[in-house]
Amino acid sequence: MTTRHDTETEYERNQRFNSLVSYLHSFRYRNILTLFKAIARETDGKPIKVIDIGCAHAKLFSVLNERFDIDYTGIEINSVFVEAARSRYAGDPNFRVIHDSAANALANLKHADIIVALETLEHIPEHDVVRIIEAVAAAKPRLFVCSVPVEIGPAIWLKNVGSLVTGYMRHKEYRWSETFWAGLYQLDRLPPHDTGHKGFDWRWLAQTIHHNMKIKETRCFPLSLLPAAVAFSVFMIAEPREQ
Repeated sequence: MTTRHDTETEYERNQRFNSLVSYLHSFRYRNILTLFKAIARETDGKPIKVIDIGCAHAKLFSVLNERFDIDYTGIEINSVFVEAARSRYAGDPNFRVIHDSAANALANLKHADIIVALETLEHIPEHDVVRIIEAVAAAKPRLFVCSVPVEIGPAIWLKNVGSLVTGYMRHKEYRWSETFWAGLYQLDRLPPHDTGHKGFDWRWLAQTIHHNMKIKETRCFPLSLLPAAVAFSVFMIAEPREQ
């Protein structure tokens, strides 16, 4: 019998590198549960249709399926993640995962109650992110929810120095000169953003969402009272604009 430990990915091991890393990664799931409680009250007992863009190993399915009646579709391009997700949940009739890029699977966004992208959009080329956001807006879900890391401003100094001190690996993506300039908002001193963390500007994503949907709320993690300049990640909640 295959166990969760047997199929654990390197990504999952990194997320539980130490208690602090695990704690910081838990915020996205705790916050999304509060949103689902509200949606469950609005769906009149019908399953909540969930699209999870960049679902990785589909942890969100596990978190939600224990608490809500859901119809879940994950979209994931990484074959290792897809294999791990299918090995765990393929037997659940309310689970499916599409092995493709989100940009190639836009037709699947229709009829969703909620579309989610947790720590995903920073890993997709920006021209594809624009297409995805436009498709999400056209699908008109009740909510679109995404979380992304803060890679600009003093936050990046805190994150990369903390990574070095604790022996984590996230700072290794950067040269220290790049960490310095990103902390001063000088992204022109860094290579153009591709599909990693380096050079990613969450404010660009916020504006892209704003042009297509109404952003109801932006939360900063780990403390909601923190300004984004020193937050580790941001969690945005958007809805379709009224016609």
